[in-house]
Amino acid sequence: MKNETPKIHADLLTLAGVAANAANLYGSAIPLLHNTKIKIDADIQPLVDAIMAHGTGRTEMKLHRDTLASAVRESRVMLMLGRDSLKPLFGNQFNTNWIPFGHDGSLEVSEDVPQLLTLLRSYKAVLEDNSIYELPTKDFTALHLGVLQGNLETALNAITVQDTVIGNLMEDRDAKAEKLRKRLRGLVEELNQNIDPLDQRWKAFGFNMPGAQETPDAVEHLQAVLIGPNAVALKWDASARAEYYHVFKKVHGVDTEYVLVGSPADLDFTLENLPAAAQMDLVVAAVNNGGEGAFSNVVTLTLHA
Repeated sequence: MKNETPKIHADLLTLAGVAANAANLYGSAIPLLHNTKIKIDADIQPLVDAIMAHGTGRTEMKLHRDTLASAVRESRVMLMLGRDSLKPLFGNQFNTNWIPFGHDGSLEVSEDVPQLLTLLRSYKAVLEDNSIYELPTKDFTALHLGVLQGNLETALNAITVQDTVIGNLMEDRDAKAEKLRKRLRGLVEELNQNIDPLDQRWKAFGFNMPGAQETPDAVEHLQAVLIGPNAVALKWDASARAEYYHVFKKVHGVDTEYVLVGSPADLDFTLENLPAAAQMDLVVAAVNNGGEGAFSNVVTLTLHA
């Protein structure tokens, strides 16, 4: 069976942790010279730190986005207030009188940040030249519009800067992840040179045994027939790469997990001496030296009283 390093960072760290513990247990006996526990741990911690830094960067980005959203809401409220106060002078619908205010085709106050900035700058310029349009008691003034403009620009710039920061943190995280993958690939190569392909210690390192087969496919078309008050006959289709099969039962109200009841090489099996009137689930899994495949479909039945 092949050994591939996980792409998901959490899975990669889990595998590396298992491998480091096994290297501590078996490194001297194998022996491991180039991929020891100390060296594996030395590649694990930088990735952990990089993942945490990237997470912190994303948290900061959320704060910046929340600040921008707040600035957008505040700006829109003020612009709509000012627009509505000016409608008696310039009209309730868009016309050429509204062009100096930054409107283009409609009197909508968009949530789009560049359009909001255009409106803030334009309204501010008009109010600077025509203070009679200001509503000081409601903060609709050129000065306050300038403050809103500055808040919006600051929030937008913070997001732009943070986006670059996050990109750099992501590159650093991914580089450290690839270094850890390289370490684990090196460990696989070193194990290949020092232990047998079917040595059980491969599993202790979290790896597949290279000499083992790929685990079998899931069993399909499991069927069950009652053949008496305390017996059930099972049959199923052959599974690719199967050497034999595991048959499991789970009696409702008795078993919390599936219980192994047989390991036949054939494609059928009979369960006998079952509890009368019991309801149970039955599944079958194919097995080879690579391990156990996925469970079959579940068959649920109730025995006669």
